[in-house]
Amino acid sequence: MKSSSACRKVIISDQQENLRIVSDNSLAGQNKLKELLEDLQSPFEIKQNYELAPFVHWKGNSSSKIHRWLRYREAYSPELIDKLNLEGRILDPFSGCGSIMVGAAQRGLSSTGVDINPLSTFSTKVKLTKLKSSEIDKIQSIQANLKTIIGKSHPARLPALSISQKVFEPEILDVVLKSKTFIETLRADNPQVGDFLHLAWLESLEKVGSYFKEGNGIKYRNKQRSKGKYKDRKDGEWQLQRFGSDQTSFAIECIKSQLGIMIQDTSDWKYGAWSKQEVLSGSALKLDELIPRKKYDSIIFSPPYANRFDYFEAFKVELWFGGFVDSYDDLNKLRKQSLRSHLAAEYRKNNPVFEELESLINMMDQTASSWRMGVPDLLRGYFQDMHTVLKHCRKLAPNGRTHVVVGNSAFAGVIIPTDVLTAMIGIRSGFSKAKIVESRHLTVSPQQRALLTGFESYMRESVVIFE
Repeated sequence: MKSSSACRKVIISDQQENLRIVSDNSLAGQNKLKELLEDLQSPFEIKQNYELAPFVHWKGNSSSKIHRWLRYREAYSPELIDKLNLEGRILDPFSGCGSIMVGAAQRGLSSTGVDINPLSTFSTKVKLTKLKSSEIDKIQSIQANLKTIIGKSHPARLPALSISQKVFEPEILDVVLKSKTFIETLRADNPQVGDFLHLAWLESLEKVGSYFKEGNGIKYRNKQRSKGKYKDRKDGEWQLQRFGSDQTSFAIECIKSQLGIMIQDTSDWKYGAWSKQEVLSGSALKLDELIPRKKYDSIIFSPPYANRFDYFEAFKVELWFGGFVDSYDDLNKLRKQSLRSHLAAEYRKNNPVFEELESLINMMDQTASSWRMGVPDLLRGYFQDMHTVLKHCRKLAPNGRTHVVVGNSAFAGVIIPTDVLTAMIGIRSGFSKAKIVESRHLTVSPQQRALLTGFESYMRESVVIFE
């Protein structure tokens, strides 16, 4: 028998039993959690199709034509259109940077994409907007003369983002702001050409920046990861290694290089149904208002996972410098309208209450940091919002199928089977059938790994298919 100092106690509330205390790392606690997980997933057909793994977790967006115009780590592959037999009019209510919409255009299909992130919808519109040959010629001329153009421009106003001067070296910041001035003027005179340049400039920011995206936000290049921690890099040396001795030329060449990639990719516009795609800015929670009279044959989406990641935080440099937000109020408004997958989302009353989710929450370690941070309310809000989205999808595709790509998570020693809970909520939203296709295994965080030994099979990424 383990000593009390070795065993953490968790109060478990069971509606059929009195309150009792069990150790969350005892055999009894593990068995109870496993029984609950098995009971929750027993009504649903779960199949494995690991051939879907490279398509639900797509690495090709950094090298595939047009998709690479803005790197979006969370994107899934347009090949899912073929793998899942999507047909007719397609809706993606969390369209991100438009991988499904670009894929639909390339296949001669029509689609609608919705996203709350203005950076995402902007990049998608640029990818889908064919330019005339004369407009591409103008862009090539600008690319060739970019150094002279930037040299004659005045720097734009520095955004009110608190770290604006920290995310770029001074010489590079000067290039960033001067090129922004030129692009803003061009967008006023020739919006389509200006938008094309603006997207190339946005994609270049991280490459020329003193930061990079990692996890739930950004890290700085003056820090180096070493055995689970970050060490300082010597000032002056890391800049020389990264940017070379001429930082101004480095920044200009990065923008020119991205323009060259994008110009090359425009050859893909020769074929496809690019004008048959519709991009809408707004929340998936309000699909009934955004597209009240349309019907779709296929719906596919991958919502933000219930993992506390705030994707506005990861893209804050692009959002601020790109002019998509001008104040912290603007940024907070976007966060408040988003799916409640992160702790900065707006608190709203949770109705209905899902008893199955409550059973899992009641097994969590209440001394864990995730409990103290408010993860239980995050999960309640997340699945209520998923209920809202799925109700809209049921009405928008009454005779079609809805596909939801989700990943399970773990908090405070408890697996949250997002795929199973999504299937359950979908049935309650009006769908008649739900099946789960497991597509790949997910890695458990180091903090949860020891607690969840024996539960690895529940950590999966899946496609939930509704009819």
